[in-house]
Amino acid sequence: MPLTGDMSTNQDKTQNFSITGVKELDSGSTVSATGFVNGLRQEHDFTRPNAPPYSNAGLSLGAENSAGSVGLTGTHIPNRANILTASTNVHLVNTDTHKLTANAFTSTVMPKAGPNFGTHGGGVDYMYKDTVGANASVSHTPMFKQTDYSVGGRLNLHQTPTSSFGLNFGATKSDNPFSKGSWQPGGSFQFKKSF
Repeated sequence: MPLTGDMSTNQDKTQNFSITGVKELDSGSTVSATGFVNGLRQEHDFTRPNAPPYSNAGLSLGAENSAGSVGLTGTHIPNRANILTASTNVHLVNTDTHKLTANAFTSTVMPKAGPNFGTHGGGVDYMYKDTVGANASVSHTPMFKQTDYSVGGRLNLHQTPTSSFGLNFGATKSDNPFSKGSWQPGGSFQFKKSF
């Protein structure tokens, strides 16, 4: 089972780490497991003396075949809650030239005694020759009556069997009963290396 790792740094100098193991089955399907930690601080933050050392951590399990995939993710947010998310996607078009995928997810917050910040949503993702892509999604959080929108693009600048480097760009917007948000642009570079 090969392992891949990913590391990134946030604007506040905290770091995100993940490690993924993937197993190919005889049927052509794959199963995977990912462990992750986000917002890990390397130094003590004197402005937040009681803050936990990381923002969230968790485990994700998934299965995929040529028709689509299913996944289950458990996330722990220190001093707040645990979140369980189920997701699925279906490959509507899956050729060497064009890939079009529809996806959906739902999440719930535990413990149930407190408010449920559960969120539900879906989207579409398109990729041309594994080089240029676009995506759009919408999600809704009933408790806040908030709907979030996202559109974006992706450009793979370099790709080998063991590494990749790409550019992600897009915009997000949030609407709720109190305000109609404006589109906020964003972007990032992403580097991945398999070991």
